This record gives sequence, C-alpha cells and structure tokens, in this order.
Amino acid sequence: MPINTDNVTSTGFNEKTMEHLILDAGAVYKNFGLPDQGILGATSGGNEFDAKAKIRQIQVDGVKAANAKGLEVIDNIAVTLKCTFLEVTAEILKAALIADIDTTSEADYDVLTGKTIITDSDYIENLAWVGTLSGSSKPVIIVIDNALCVDGLQLKTQDSKDNTLAVTFTAHADPKDPKGLPYKIYYPKLSDTVAFNLVSAAVSSGKIILTMSDDVAETVPLDGFTATVAGSGDVITAATRGTSN
Repeated sequence: MPINTDNVTSTGFNEKTMEHLILDAGAVYKNFGLPDQGILGATSGGNEFDAKAKIRQIQVDGVKAANAKGLEVIDNIAVTLKCTFLEVTAEILKAALIADIDTTSEADYDVLTGKTIITDSDYIENLAWVGTLSGSSKPVIIVIDNALCVDGLQLKTQDSKDNTLAVTFTAHADPKDPKGLPYKIYYPKLSDTVAFNLVSAAVSSGKIILTMSDDVAETVPLDGFTATVAGSGDVITAATRGTSN
C-alpha cells in the first residue's frame, strides 16, 4: 500500500497546543470535596502522580514476538502520589510515619509515636492534586482514594538549602468496591465557543438586528440558529440568521 503523506507534519504543535498545557506544580488537598477539605501543605520541587499497571504476557508456543496482541493480562495497578513538602507539619509527619499523635500530655509539643498496627483511621479518605490547565478556568484534579504512606519517612536537613520532605502516598481499593481502581482524573472540558464581537445593533420593523463579527458566518449554522437572553428565556420568541456571503 502506498504511503500518503498529505496533511502529515513533523511536529505535534498546533493551534490547540496552548490550551492543553499543565502549568506549575499544583497544590495537594486532603479530603477533597469533603467538609474537612484542606491544603495538606506547601510543596517545593513539584508533585508526582503514578498509576502503573503490572501487565503479564501469556506465553504461547510458536509465537516468536515478545508481545502478542490480545494476550496481555493486567495483574494489578499501583497508584501513588509523591509530594515533596517544603512545609512540615505534625499532620504531615503523622501521615508519613503512620503514627499516633498526642496533643494533650505536653503543653508545648505534639508528641508523635510509632505504631505496629494499621487501623482504618490511618487511611486518608482521599488526596487530590489540583493543577492549572492553560486553556481552562477550571483546574485539572487527580484524586487518589484511601491514601496511606507505606514507604516510610526519611528526613535529611542541610545548611543553606531548602529542606524538604518527600512523602509517597499509595492509593488503596475500598473493600466495598474491591474491583474498582482507587483514583480518578477530572479533566476540564474545553469549549470551542468563539467570542463574537457586536458590530452594531438596530431596530427595524419591530425586529432587533444585531450585526456581528465575521466569525459568526464561519461558525454558526444558517439552519437551526437560535438566540437566547441569559436569565430571560421567553424574551426572544423567534430568531433567524441572515448572511452577506
């Protein structure tokens, strides 16, 4: 079959590229969307979401390719959110260590102690990374459920440097939904709506005539055209579109 190179380009850059850029490091929220929602802490160096599937290839005699279509099986999927905290609070330390915290016995200190049994209260109901998408006023949101730090804590401090604390949270399936994956990504829907510039407005024979920019002729269909006024659904009883081209 001959190769058709029409409309083929050597770069992926296009007129929509600038609408799909994830900007800056984002923020990490605890219990996103719940009554006790709050930012977990300031970060430095960014955050890292990882959803990695362990895929097993079924072996069939006589197949020489290392991978054959349709013979992959997903054994499990590990989901993590790694946060590099610049701000170190007792709450962050408690989560990183899976520790108990005593807030009453010492007047000047919260006392954290390790534990050997993990309870339901050690799991954070959800953690959310909230970031900026260049083409939307709404953020990109990645939520992991039943988050628990299973990698432990390592704190290294140095002079003349920003001391940070890397904490990796692992998502866990809910026993009530054992086959469900414990993460969701909320990606904003981008609108293709074109802003129309109003050139002029006039009243003629009981009709309001609006003259718009040329973009209207390019984007609004001649048939099935409707117009509405926000907050007043019955103001416009009929609408037609005329065109000069």
